Amino acid sequence: MTTIPSYDDIRAIAARLVRQRYPTAVAAIIGGSFATGRQTPSSDIDLLLLFEHVDCAWRDTLVAEGRTVELFAHDVATFTYFCKEIDAAGGTVPLAMMVLEGENIAAPGPQHAQLLALAQAFAAAGPPVLDVDNLQRRRYAITTALEDLVDSQHPGEALAVACQLYPALADLHLRAAGEWSGEGKHLFRRLQAFDAAIADQLDGALRLVASDLPAGQHAFEQVAAAVLAPVGGPLLEGFTLPAPAHWRA
Repeated sequence: MTTIPSYDDIRAIAARLVRQRYPTAVAAIIGGSFATGRQTPSSDIDLLLLFEHVDCAWRDTLVAEGRTVELFAHDVATFTYFCKEIDAAGGTVPLAMMVLEGENIAAPGPQHAQLLALAQAFAAAGPPVLDVDNLQRRRYAITTALEDLVDSQHPGEALAVACQLYPALADLHLRAAGEWSGEGKHLFRRLQAFDAAIADQLDGALRLVASDLPAGQHAFEQVAAAVLAPVGGPLLEGFTLPAPAHWRA
């Protein structure tokens, strides 16, 4: 049986890595699974490094003392840009959450305090509001995918469509309510924290598609109806999507 390393062991590995390879870092924050107590035997170390200045932000994957490290390097300006222009634009705040949930293992200083204040501000602001066009696109995509799922007689095809519907419904439910979203396991965690009932319905529907297709199809119809109702319901007739005029050879 593989042993799950303790946080103290991981902290020591990260501290030695920072001391040996990145001594000029003004903050070093352990985030991810180890910061939230959700680590598994193979969990990597998510490490956010803050410097006084970097020519460009970078991400690196390396191995330290046998443990994979996912490293994110920034200064305050690049951190701000990534949170505002890259993450928030897509409805997520992974960098900000690393700062809020994690521990700074470097000496405390004003730069870390500034970073913490920025992360708190980004998280509190919430994601950009979904405009009418965005909502219509999402409603249409979900409606057509649901039709494909309900009409499908092929278990493999149905499961593929269900795997498409799950994130579309979960993300729409969060974003329409002004909540931050996520990807992969973080999407499930966000949805579970916001609306456990819908999270359980989606999880159950996806499992049913794999084990009992007719029941899974019915379950997806129900959860899709619940998610779409507050934003206008299903959308097919009347949906239009003009291409930009410059899209021509």
